[in-house]
Amino acid sequence: MNRKLEEAVAGLRCMNKPVKQIARTLAVRKDDIEKIIKDWIIETEPFLDKLVRERKVKSIPDPKKMISLMKNDTETIIENPEILDYIAKKRNDHHDRFMDCIRYKIKIYLDEKKD
Repeated sequence: MNRKLEEAVAGLRCMNKPVKQIARTLAVRKDDIEKIIKDWIIETEPFLDKLVRERKVKSIPDPKKMISLMKNDTETIIENPEILDYIAKKRNDHHDRFMDCIRYKIKIYLDEKKD
C-alpha cells in the first residue's frame, strides 16, 4: 500500500471529505480509495471491538467538533469518552468519514505498537 496515498486519503477523510471528492483531488480512482478504506476496516475491527464492547452511548459530537477532535493524537482519541461513544454508535457504518479517520489513526497506532 502506498503510504503517502493513505496519508492523503486519511487527511481528507479527517476533514469530512467524501470519497468522490478525494478521488478528484488526488487524481486517483474511486475504487482505489475504497480499497484503502476497506483495508483500514479489516485491520482495525478487532481493536475497535475490544475498545467499545458493551459501551453505552451517552452522546456523540457534532461534525464541527469531530473535525477538531480528529486533530488530536491517537492515544488522546481512544481515551476521549465522546470519541468512544462515536465509535460505539458509528463503527458499523462503513461510509462514515470520521470513522475512516479514526480507523486510519488506530491502524498507524497499532502498526507502531508492533515495531
